Amino acid sequence: MPSQYDKIGKRYASMQDMPADAPNIPSVLRVLPNVKGLNCLDLACGLGRYSRLLVEHGAQRVVGIDLSDGMINAAKELATDLPPEQRERLEFRTGDCSKPINIEGGPFDLIIAAWLLNYAPDYESMLSTWQNIYLNLKPGGQLIAIVPKLNMSMETPLDDRYGVIVEAIEKVKDGWKCRLTAYTDPPISFEPYHLSGEVYERSAREAGMVDLQLHSHVFPEDERKYSGFWDVYNERPHFEIMMARRPEV
Repeated sequence: MPSQYDKIGKRYASMQDMPADAPNIPSVLRVLPNVKGLNCLDLACGLGRYSRLLVEHGAQRVVGIDLSDGMINAAKELATDLPPEQRERLEFRTGDCSKPINIEGGPFDLIIAAWLLNYAPDYESMLSTWQNIYLNLKPGGQLIAIVPKLNMSMETPLDDRYGVIVEAIEKVKDGWKCRLTAYTDPPISFEPYHLSGEVYERSAREAGMVDLQLHSHVFPEDERKYSGFWDVYNERPHFEIMMARRPEV
């Protein structure tokens, strides 16, 4: 992942201007609990978008971890725009989110993992990522993850009318290796995986997680929602929200 994202850095923010990005934040907010006073972890934090969201909603402390030095440096820079009281509750560090390791400052009440699990190329890597999530959650702690729309065939690319195209480039044991290209200026491209829902769910349970839930996307409340703009997107959504919990005991 460093080779993919270190070269992108702050330019990644330009993807937020693409229509395909619009459902991300409202879909997370729909399931986000009251985080006031909570200790939170943002795995694969990228530019720190969800880390900032958490402190803005009252989280007591947020740690953002990403494998890419370029992303972490950009996240720190973007966080300087926050009010000092929020900025002091936010910390960014470079680290590998796919390996089980006790993260300093944990365990955590809530973990956000936006577009992390889709970088696991196989079951074993997916399991390792789930084990890291389990290890760093408090008993009873919750995960909110953005994952590709599970159990959707990638034999046909996702429609590019929303500023992003996702196409399968290689069949792998548990699904597909894909290429995502965002039509930014210049275009941004990287290579995630689209593994089966069974791989996600079985590896989560093997790692010890319970109460797995899937939630569909929602759109922002603007004119596009009622104009038919999203009709094609609804036929083949780009993602869904996966939630899970570490048991109390």
